[in-house]
Amino acid sequence: MVKSLTFDGQTSWTVFKTQFDVVSSNYGWTGLVKASQLVASLRESAAEILQGIPSDLTDLTTIEKALEARFGDNHLTQFYRTELKT
Repeated sequence: MVKSLTFDGQTSWTVFKTQFDVVSSNYGWTGLVKASQLVASLRESAAEILQGIPSDLTDLTTIEKALEARFGDNHLTQFYRTELKT
């Protein structure tokens, strides 16, 4: 039995996604099941991302892209650049 994975936006999206991908692969989840499990794992600010996605576009790729855009490491690059300038 796997411990339920949750993502709230406070931890690394990259680390969470890696863990999630390993678990989903081991359990043989299809794209639809994987998307449902990902949605069920979201908490707090990460779950709020779903409000910006139309209900007919809640496929795995769309959800992952939205999470990557908001919580991916790319936003850290800009954050650190801004910090260095101040």
